Amino acid sequence: MNAESPLLKKHILIVDDDVSLNRSIKDILISRGFKNISCAYSISEGIDIFSVSSIDLIILDVMLPDGEGYLLAKYVRKTSDVPILFLTAKNNPDDEIRGLDSGGDDFVTKPFLPKVLTYRIIALLRRSYKNESEVIHLTSCTIDLNNASVEKNGQYLSLTPTEIQILRKLYVNKNYIVSTESICDTVWGLESYGYEKSLMVHIRNIREKIELTPSKPIHLITVKGLGYKLKV
Repeated sequence: MNAESPLLKKHILIVDDDVSLNRSIKDILISRGFKNISCAYSISEGIDIFSVSSIDLIILDVMLPDGEGYLLAKYVRKTSDVPILFLTAKNNPDDEIRGLDSGGDDFVTKPFLPKVLTYRIIALLRRSYKNESEVIHLTSCTIDLNNASVEKNGQYLSLTPTEIQILRKLYVNKNYIVSTESICDTVWGLESYGYEKSLMVHIRNIREKIELTPSKPIHLITVKGLGYKLKV
């Protein structure tokens, strides 16, 4: 998968009470290019994160300290079609059936090869989001991230590569606050420390292109002391 693939921007939630394995899965995903990863260690923690975040895929262990992962899958399925990949240490067809019956989309038995896990995840994301458009419709304009352009008042404005990265990060988490640190990490990586002022300049430039009144933005909002939010 290309390093610029939008799929790498997807928010993945790992729910596994084995702290070492949870961290290992996160490291595997980071090495593959994924950056937006959350970790939970129980059903209750998984529900808390899912309830307040825009999650695009869940990696879910079957055996958790406060119940079976099937319970979390059923909770998620009440409101969402987000893909769910079950992990289990049991090599039992009945577990796979229960996982699929509770709303799971795929199943990987532990121990697993990192390459097998990543390919299963990528395959799930491709199937689930194959028709997803990178066109953002706002009341003031239409943003086409694939074509790096903004249509506003009948005019077309170009977006820079950095502006595209910022907008993608915000759009993946649309309607939620994204911390300044998280945006900087996405755009500038390990060297992101000290780029807060640069981010402010890019945000101002983006507002000039997408807002009808940039000085009074209604879509790209600053949340003082926390970060930014793209209201869609």
